[in-house]
Amino acid sequence: MPRKFCAICGKDINDNTPHFGMCFECYLNEHPLFKLDKSFHIKVCLDCGRYSKKENWFNSTSEEINEVIIDALDRFLLKSVNNIENIEFNIILNENSFNYSSKDLLVSLDVKIIGWLKGNQNIFHEEVVAVRIDYELCKNCTNLRGGMYFLSILQIRVSNPIYFNIIDAMINETYAYVENIFQKDDRQYISKLVEHKNGVDLLLSTNELMNHIVSYLKSKYYFELKRTKKLVGRDAQKGRNLYRLKTLIRLLPFKKNDKIMINDELFHIESISRKHVIIRDQLDNKSIKKYSYFFNDKIKIRFRDDN
Repeated sequence: MPRKFCAICGKDINDNTPHFGMCFECYLNEHPLFKLDKSFHIKVCLDCGRYSKKENWFNSTSEEINEVIIDALDRFLLKSVNNIENIEFNIILNENSFNYSSKDLLVSLDVKIIGWLKGNQNIFHEEVVAVRIDYELCKNCTNLRGGMYFLSILQIRVSNPIYFNIIDAMINETYAYVENIFQKDDRQYISKLVEHKNGVDLLLSTNELMNHIVSYLKSKYYFELKRTKKLVGRDAQKGRNLYRLKTLIRLLPFKKNDKIMINDELFHIESISRKHVIIRDQLDNKSIKKYSYFFNDKIKIRFRDDN
C-alpha cells in the first residue's frame, strides 16, 4: 500500500484523515476557524470610560481600562467574525506589551485572541492583535465640563415673590431627585439654574430628564403646566430632529384650607385636585375652578390679612 503523507509538513496520514491531503494541524493552519484584522484602534473617554470606534460612544461594564478594551474588542472585532455563533472566544491581554504615555495612560498593547469550536476544543485558532488607544472626552463629558449644555428648560413660576419659599423647597427636592438619576445615568443633569423675578429656570441636559422631573413634581405639588418645543438641530447619528422642550410650571398661590381674597372677596380653599380647585365663599356657596382661573391677569388674589 502506498504511503500517504501531509502535503504541507510531510507527516504520515491515513485513509481516516478527511482533510484534503493534509494532517489535522496543517488543515487548521490553512483553514483557520476565523480571521481578524492585525490591528485595532479605539477611543476611550478620559472622564467616564466610555469607548468608541467611530461616532457612537458605548458604556463599558467597568471603567478599568482592561475591561474597556475587552468590551470594545468583543463589540467591534469579534461580533464581525463569520460563524461566530459556533465559536467561543477568550481574550488575553499581554501585560508585557503594555505601553504607557507620559501621563501613565495605556496607549498600546498586544492581545491574544483564542477561539475554539463549540463542542470540540480540538478545533481552535489564535491570533495576536495590536491594539492602539486614543483618549479624549465623549460628547456627554465635554458637555458636563462645559457646564452650559442643555436641551430643555423647566420654568418654575409663582404669582408673587412672597411665595419663593415654595420654590426653594421644590428646587432642593428636585436637585436631590436628579442627583439620584445622575448616579445611574450621567447624561441626566441640571446644567444651570437661572433666577427670574417670579421664579427660576432649570436648564436640563435632556428632554427625558424634563419628563422625569415633571412627573416627580406632579406627585408633590399642584401647578398649571404648559409645554412648547423648538427645533434646534438634528441628531446625525440617530437620523432625527432635535427639539428643545420648554415647560412652564405655574404654582398655585395657596394650599388646601387657606383663606384667600379674590377680587376683595373672601374664599376658603376646600380642596385641590389635579385639574380643579373647589372654593367656597362666605355664604358657603361652592365654586369649581380650573387652575387657569387663578392665573388670569384680571383676577387679583392675595392671602387674607388677619391683622
